[in-house]
Amino acid sequence: MSKVQKYITRATELTAIMVSNAITDSGFTPQDLLTEEESIKREKIIDQAGVDAMRTALTDVPFVLEVVGSEGRKHIHQYGEALPTLEGVFGTGNLKLDMVNDVVEGSKAAKLNSPGAVSVIAVSSHKGLMGTPTDIDYMDKLFGPPQLKNKISLKRSIEENLSEVVETFQITPSKINVVLMDRDRNAHYINACQKFGANVIKIQAGDFLPSVLSCLNPYTHKKGIHLVLGSGGFEEGILAAVAGKALGAAVEGRGWSGDMKIQSKYTKIWGIDDLVSGKKKDCFVSVSAITPENKWFDLKGVRKENNGNAVTTLSISSKGLNISRNIHH
Repeated sequence: MSKVQKYITRATELTAIMVSNAITDSGFTPQDLLTEEESIKREKIIDQAGVDAMRTALTDVPFVLEVVGSEGRKHIHQYGEALPTLEGVFGTGNLKLDMVNDVVEGSKAAKLNSPGAVSVIAVSSHKGLMGTPTDIDYMDKLFGPPQLKNKISLKRSIEENLSEVVETFQITPSKINVVLMDRDRNAHYINACQKFGANVIKIQAGDFLPSVLSCLNPYTHKKGIHLVLGSGGFEEGILAAVAGKALGAAVEGRGWSGDMKIQSKYTKIWGIDDLVSGKKKDCFVSVSAITPENKWFDLKGVRKENNGNAVTTLSISSKGLNISRNIHH
């Protein structure tokens, strides 16, 4: 898998560079006040730059990659049209792998040239990733560290799960960091966690990186104990689940829809082997920072260095987590 990892990392890094260039060339700044029309226009610009760059980077890889999920599709329900997404089959060779991508995770940050935009690819064995269903855009999620695998579950109440965390780590409730999307659909989770006494971290966008953080051994990374709970983007859930499988973390999901008729089809709770049936050794996630990421992992954004573009990449495999910085000329 070392050859695969090299090419996948190259793809997210080149994508990060091209999106960063598009942001700079377009003059986006954090002070900009965006109308809905301008916001959509900017998202199209950055997504198209990302799709073009990632497609170019993957065209000649010496293995076959089949895209089974690409974030951006759900925007058809938000904007009435789909944004540019990377789909298709890439490369040649005997080795076949499945992939899910988000060319720009954190598009709100990218549109304002503010911290939090990254480019992501996750791969696993061929036919080893759950593809995106056609009728839902969201997933109810539960992510936690390896020590909680087979101990916490969406089948259990919030109180039972948090009590398990307290018992496993021998900590007080206030030491549990629970990250949730600040949405009405997650209000019952938020209220239950607050009542229990956990430290609730409500976010407006981007539950992918905190999901990855929650999958790490807290004794190793020393950033505290994190859980991610509640509904968020489906593709982001699969991206994080690949990291979770590689790290042996506690991961569950369930399809979510605001339409009760559709929701009735998604009562099953998916375990990690449902979400990612591929082999653990084939699981790899590459996350390259477009703008600085200073909330979860402290990644530097794309910068001009030594007559080239320096990119910081966080990668996850069965060997663990690694952060590298590479210069492309």
